[in-house]
Amino acid sequence: MYKPLIIAKNSFKELLRKKGLQALLVFSLILIGSSRLFSFLTPGEELKMIKDVGLSTIEFFGTLICIFAAIEAISSEIERKTLHTLLVKPLRRRDFVIGKFLGLSLNTLLNFSLMAIFFLVLLLFKEHTVSVGIFKALILIFFELLLISAIALAVSTFTSPAFSMVFSLFLYFVGHLINYGQTLLENVKNVYLVSLANFFYRIIPNFENFNIRDKVAVDIFVKWNYVAKTTGYGLIYVAVALLIGIYFFQKREI
Repeated sequence: MYKPLIIAKNSFKELLRKKGLQALLVFSLILIGSSRLFSFLTPGEELKMIKDVGLSTIEFFGTLICIFAAIEAISSEIERKTLHTLLVKPLRRRDFVIGKFLGLSLNTLLNFSLMAIFFLVLLLFKEHTVSVGIFKALILIFFELLLISAIALAVSTFTSPAFSMVFSLFLYFVGHLINYGQTLLENVKNVYLVSLANFFYRIIPNFENFNIRDKVAVDIFVKWNYVAKTTGYGLIYVAVALLIGIYFFQKREI
């Protein structure tokens, strides 16, 4: 397990130097802070808007950072030809993928923490307290970002950076619309189309499971049991994505 940790450390340091990722982080903080512009609303509506904008920004910009970082983690090694040197050494390809994911996880944790802390400070300034529901929402967002990182990394092990980015973003949006699509299928009479849609419904990660910000924004109680189950759901998909990434990376000609 020593070699993946070395890869993780080096990957994390490289991602810290990426100005594009830094720019996304700064822009996300600006957007979170801009929620204060809704002061013309009633106190209750303003607080709801701050929660909704803050959590939505953390999720969306966290997603962008994760996808770009995951793609960069593999493509940069290939472009600089450093991957050839690494694989010549006694380094197994699975250790390389696992190490890259650990590095991405550290980068995700850092960026998520900065956005979350800024958001929590803003809430404390406005409300002087933070509900438990906010922390539940943040926990689910973090594990959603880990899942997105794993998927983007897995796809980038066997496709081009451009396709990886498009596919990861597409899967993110589809994963959030999947419940809506399932509702539309209730009116579809074609058995084959329904069967095909149900197949994709079962294999595509349902990112909407991680979304409780609408409930949190209006102080609807969410059980810790739901948070635990959804976290486990996300970790299972993370493991599957990493196994897929390892499989294709081992088959890839470098």
